[in-house]
Amino acid sequence: MNGPWVRALAPAKVNLTLAVLGKRPDGFHEIRSWMLALSLVDVVRVRATSTGGVRIVVRGDAATPDVPLDDRNLAVRAAQAVLYEARARGLASLGAGLEIDLTKSIPSQAGLGGGSSDAAAAWVAARAALAVELDDACAEAALARLGSDCVFFQKAHRGIGIATGRGERIEALSRPLPRWSIALVTPACGAPTAAVYARALPRDAERPTLPPRITEAASDACGSIENDLEAAAIAAVPVLGTWRALLDELGLRDWRLCGSGSSWFGIHDSDAEAHAALLRVENAARDRGLRLRLARVVRAAGHGAVLAPES
Repeated sequence: MNGPWVRALAPAKVNLTLAVLGKRPDGFHEIRSWMLALSLVDVVRVRATSTGGVRIVVRGDAATPDVPLDDRNLAVRAAQAVLYEARARGLASLGAGLEIDLTKSIPSQAGLGGGSSDAAAAWVAARAALAVELDDACAEAALARLGSDCVFFQKAHRGIGIATGRGERIEALSRPLPRWSIALVTPACGAPTAAVYARALPRDAERPTLPPRITEAASDACGSIENDLEAAAIAAVPVLGTWRALLDELGLRDWRLCGSGSSWFGIHDSDAEAHAALLRVENAARDRGLRLRLARVVRAAGHGAVLAPES
């Protein structure tokens, strides 16, 4: 017998700053990054079953063939982790299972954290679907094992935080959110995270890691948005260099790469300004034969992975 569906929202993110500080002994890179959740969301629905395992169905505009339908999918692995922890505590039987219905709006391999956010949302929804209490420390440990960005979406309840370590140590912030309109474009190409980081060079030790000016107008704050991975991403995926040149030609030099790519974003003071910039990018890309997977104006979400009523 199946239980009722539990619905959770999984927001995308951008890295307002991303400083690469050095290579770690474990092969990862030490980073410091200000992260902001966006109003672009995947929807993760979970219900309890008696199948004894985890099944997933993926649908939506961003349900591309590279989104796994097995335990390579981070949402599946997060749900499996909830089942494991619940069984270990005697809160769920061996016959308990979970079904996931994932509606994808966040493109994959785009630097927007979609898979990591899906994992955090699946954890939240699976815990509710099974009606089990698992504390935040348990959630953070389990999600950190799945991926560097996962903990941000679970811990940063207001959708803003500072990531350090390899990205799994999160300082959630309670300060006011930026009011910017954010123009977001995702090229047709993807950017494999490992390939990008393999080409990353640590920043000069003398170069400070400054916070973004999130309380200021976008026109004043845009110079504080930076990403140390941009050169590495262009080296790993050369077509991103064509995109960088296109943005520069359009006077959008303050637009930045999202995480390890392939998306780009720019902050603006109004929706009208952001839409106008986005239209210019779309038209210029079309003229050059560059295809897009996503072109959207978004805002700060104001939340991480969070339960939401069934619509």
